[in-house]
Order: sequence, then structure tokens, then C-alpha cells
Amino acid sequence: MNSTLADIAPGPGSDAARAVTRGRGEVLVTLVRREFWEHRALWLAPLVIVGLVALSTAIGRVHIELDDAERLGSSPEALLSIVQLVLAVPLYITSVFVGSYYLLDCLYAERKDRSILFWKSLPVSDGLTVGAKLLVGLVVVPFGVFALALVADAVYTAILETRVALGNVPRVLNWSTREWLRTEAVMFLATLFAVLWWAPIAGYLLLVSAWVRRAPILWATLPLVLGPVLEWVAFGTRYLLSFSDYRINGIWGILGAGHLNIVSKHGLHPVGTALEVLDLRGAFTAIDLWLGLAATVALVYAAIRIRRYRDDT
Repeated sequence: MNSTLADIAPGPGSDAARAVTRGRGEVLVTLVRREFWEHRALWLAPLVIVGLVALSTAIGRVHIELDDAERLGSSPEALLSIVQLVLAVPLYITSVFVGSYYLLDCLYAERKDRSILFWKSLPVSDGLTVGAKLLVGLVVVPFGVFALALVADAVYTAILETRVALGNVPRVLNWSTREWLRTEAVMFLATLFAVLWWAPIAGYLLLVSAWVRRAPILWATLPLVLGPVLEWVAFGTRYLLSFSDYRINGIWGILGAGHLNIVSKHGLHPVGTALEVLDLRGAFTAIDLWLGLAATVALVYAAIRIRRYRDDT
């Protein structure tokens, strides 16, 4: 009895199709775990920062100075949310630098140490491998850091409350579950929009990592520095510099972060007030955000094609 390819191919709902999907998912998880095995700074650096900030919170000198003492007494919940945000900032800054270095190094390092020969001998596609690296740098690390910051903020608050109970520091913070959750919501949205807006930068770093044979940091930064200088010398314009600045900071202008005054001469305002001020809908529907995501797809596709044919042997 003759059978066609359509007859023997697994259907979308068949057990074979589910096994293939599950198999790809397991491979993707393994590839993600591999990245954390080989690039330990991805999880070590955030943990070190959390430990240092927790130590500073536990033994450091707490000194808050405002022009008007009544402002402090009238908005202790606002001050709590501001402290919550400030203590999380070092963790987010560290994650930006660690994640950027990882994206710039991940494809270059596997060619440099020849481990690419081993990984290419396995039945894993280049698309899945590069996709796993992008997933780590653009999703797992940023939102993993957000989850870590959420737990760390609770730990920092508990440490401060313990010091208040022991009489080591004055009570200037009042716990408010509502404002704590609203501040975490603001940080989650900031992380989400930063990931979406900076996705083309991540794709660019992956492309450079897949393409260069040496000094990836130099090749990644040289066009960004030399291009605007040459444009200004040759034409007297600053379009490239303006574009670079917009690609880095433009999302905050689209969100309307400039209209957010947490600390002003009229007093302190909780960080959660950003939920009423920020233009979330306008940011999600911004054409530049979606054009950037389209550019990310093109850059990642180019990185996949380059990795397929380049192993530096």
C-alpha cells in the first residue's frame, strides 16, 4: 500500500507532534542552562550586588535629610517607595552591563575556544542556539533580575524594620503593601519597555559577536563613536548621534517620564503615581518600538546565518 508524505507526517495534534514540540522545549531549556553554566557572571554579579546592598542596609548609616521635616512626616509611604526604588537601581544597572557584555561575547567566545565544533556536532539548529542566547540576554536576565529585586526589596525592608525595632535608626518609613506593590509594578513595566525598546541593540550585539574574529568590544563601539564624528566633520550634522541617543533614551520620552515628579518642592510622591502619569498605551503603540523589533528580527537572522558558516577553523 502506497503512502504519501502527508499521510505519514505527524499532524499538529498527534502524539508525535507533541513529542517533537516537547523535545524542542527540553533542548531550549538545556541551551539556556548551558549559558548560565558557561557565563557565571549572569547570576553571580546580581547576587553579589544584592549581598552588598543588604550588608550596607544592615550596618550602614541611615541619614535622610529634607528641607522641611513636615514633608517627611506627611509622606512616609512615599519615602518607603522611593527607598525601595533606589535600593534596586544598582541591581538593574549591573544587569545592563552584564547582559550587554554577555550578548557581545556569547557567539564570539564559542568560536574562540573552539567549543562551537562540539555544539555543531549535536542535532541542534543554529536558529535554536542563537535564539536561546537572545532569550537569555533579553528575557531571562532582565526579568530574572526583576524577580530578584522584588525579593531583595522585601529583604531590605525587613532589615530596616529590624533596625528600627532595635532602636538603631529612627522610624521614618511606614509600611504600605499597596505602595510596595505599585512600586514593583512600575519597575516591572520599566523593565518590559526597556527590553522591547533595547531589543535592536541586543540584536546588534549578537550580530557583532557572530561576525568579528577578535576584539568584539572594539568593533561594537567603533561605529557608534566614529560614525557621528565623521558625520560631523564631513557634513556638520549630528543625525547619527541623535539617533543613538533616541535609541537608548527615547522610550522614556514616549512614556512621558519627564512629567513624573516623585521628589518636588511640594513634597514626596510615591513611585506608584507613575501608573497614572505614564502613557503606557502610547508607548505600546509607538511605531518606533515595533520598527525596532522588526530590525531585531533581521539582525538575529543575520547572526544565525553567519554562525552557520563561520567557525574560525
